[in-house]
Amino acid sequence: MTVERMPASLGGATSHGHLLELIRSADGLSRQQLLSITGMSRATLYERLDTLTRRGYIYEAEPLTSTGGRPSRKIRFEDRGRVVLALTLGQTHGTVSITDTTGRQLRSETFELEISAPADSVLAPLVDTGRKLLAQGTGETLLGIGVSLPAPVEAGTGHVKHQTTIPGWSPDSVVQAVKATWDLPLVIENDARAAALGERASDAETVVYVKVGTGIGCGIVVEGSILRGAHGSAGDIGHIRMSADGPLCRCGRHGCLAAYSSGRALRDRLGHLGLTKLEDIGAAAATGNPEVLQALTDAADVLGRALAATVTTLNPDRLVLGGQIGGLPWFVEKVSLRVLTDVVERIAEGIVVEAGHPEDLAACHGITTLVMRKIFAPEAVDQLFADDAESAAG
Repeated sequence: MTVERMPASLGGATSHGHLLELIRSADGLSRQQLLSITGMSRATLYERLDTLTRRGYIYEAEPLTSTGGRPSRKIRFEDRGRVVLALTLGQTHGTVSITDTTGRQLRSETFELEISAPADSVLAPLVDTGRKLLAQGTGETLLGIGVSLPAPVEAGTGHVKHQTTIPGWSPDSVVQAVKATWDLPLVIENDARAAALGERASDAETVVYVKVGTGIGCGIVVEGSILRGAHGSAGDIGHIRMSADGPLCRCGRHGCLAAYSSGRALRDRLGHLGLTKLEDIGAAAATGNPEVLQALTDAADVLGRALAATVTTLNPDRLVLGGQIGGLPWFVEKVSLRVLTDVVERIAEGIVVEAGHPEDLAACHGITTLVMRKIFAPEAVDQLFADDAESAAG
């Protein structure tokens, strides 16, 4: 999940926000480098840097190698002691993390939950755990909060849409629970989309991430941005209809992909073996249980057929599989075989199909990235400066 820092666009680089983004994206630059890259006048650049320093956005870091005279110092984004609170929820467990500004977990706690329970009973323990973990830090400043959910989320508002997995929650349950404790920037995102963003190796690649846990979720990232679609439903592959007379899905239709390939479907199929939890299925697969391996093979084959169309349409660099079922080596191998068999050679030869990081790590990294983008996007920083100037003038 190491993310290659891409150079910021130089359009509008003279603004405070764009200058800060340039420094952040390059992981620090000297004044001379900034003058060369932006083409700004020395007086304008120094005024902008002085303002950003006084406002706590940047600082002068280590000296650079001298070529004669006084060595210049690298100017870095001020991330020292700054943290993000990340709440990553699945259908059966949740992780509360304190991360640094890159998404690296500093402290975390994971516990079981039932996502279909009432919102307060699920969210209150997460918020309390967040308070506890924050209290354990010293000299830290909380910048914002990110929450990932196994449900469709409206990006602009953070409201939950089509509450299939959390039918008892109001659309703004998460917003209300978090805002009651912290009046800070908040980002709420679907878990598969957050994980897809967290799995990217650089902002230059296209990644399709598929989470196979209790249900099936998919996130698509193109050039560092989540692909949402016209109505925010891009990647909702769990209810692709694979057969008109297939098994009954929770949505009420027959033959959905989730009814064949989700963890819930596998649990139903293997329940007679006493495998009531997804981790039990994984453990049985690791021992080579033939019935479990066959069930995984069948589920992977159906998923692979569905993903072949997605892979052909998007031509991604990587197809990443995550979740308690999706990340199993046997499952990854069988999905890869089906996808590479079904797509044409020119698509197959360039794609990597692999297991992802543990889902809470990927989602944690991705949701932290979204929080940082919300707070420090050039437009957000420039608007803050403009609002302050207006207040001072008034």
